[in-house]
Amino acid sequence: MNNVSIEEIARALRKEMSVITSREISKIDPEASLASNGINSMGFIELLLSVERLWDVKLVEAGLSMADVRTVNALAGRIRQEMDK
Repeated sequence: MNNVSIEEIARALRKEMSVITSREISKIDPEASLASNGINSMGFIELLLSVERLWDVKLVEAGLSMADVRTVNALAGRIRQEMDK
């Protein structure tokens, strides 16, 4: 599973965010904040659970920073980083 790219992770995150927010995937902007993409605090918890289910990455234990969740692409990069550990 470690050969998955940041772009593939970002696509999967957008798909999960689409389900969580009931927005079309095309409306999820990978360069926009999670909040502007419709993710609230409960949605963020759902997204964290999705990340753990999809990639077995426990982001809560990873010590996320604000920069890690600034955008969908930033979060994808952090997930990829955690997968390499």
